Amino acid sequence: MDNRYLAAGGVGVLVIAAVVAAFVLLMPKTAQTEDMSGDAAATQVLAIGPEEATLGDPNAPIKFIEYASTSCPHCAAFTVQVMPEIQKNWIDTGKVYYVMRDFPLDNIAAAASAIARCLPKERFYPFMEVLFRNQSFWHSQNVPDPKEALIELSRRAGLSREQVESCLKDKDVAARINKSRSDAENVLKIDSVPTMFINGEKSSGAAAYSDFDAKFKALMPAPQ
Repeated sequence: MDNRYLAAGGVGVLVIAAVVAAFVLLMPKTAQTEDMSGDAAATQVLAIGPEEATLGDPNAPIKFIEYASTSCPHCAAFTVQVMPEIQKNWIDTGKVYYVMRDFPLDNIAAAASAIARCLPKERFYPFMEVLFRNQSFWHSQNVPDPKEALIELSRRAGLSREQVESCLKDKDVAARINKSRSDAENVLKIDSVPTMFINGEKSSGAAAYSDFDAKFKALMPAPQ
């Protein structure tokens, strides 16, 4: 299934009842976004906060926001195939400031996001790469127990079973994930992933590194 084309209203459809019962408070009903409208609302949502797990220099001229689901194969392809070049050539050189935000497409993806968000910021992106590289291990119709699969992967990040269970029951983590998705859906009108914003300009779907490279070059300020 191509998760890029799953509409926001379809959250939870992929999850059978037995699996839903294994997770607690992960995908509450979509929260109502604060009373905002138009460009001001979008600007507020797109502002990168100091509490977020980010990569790069906050003062970089290019701000790059990706909305992703841990269950999305196109998001995984971006992280594994494209992101390393972006990080090497643009983030690590101080030109791009990047943040990934949660837009889970189902309860299992929300569970994976919850575990990742329980980690210290510096361990968030390495664990997300583990999740993306191993999607078939934990997010597949052939996986008999997704929760146990996630617990096994979490051990690679140094989390015990008890810590994972605590993450999955953390109401604050669930609320932050839900708000990320709610704001994206209601204010930014996102209905598929990956969806990216580069200096506020929206683009959807997968792209090659060359496309990002060209876009970034066009946005770089002229040398003084």
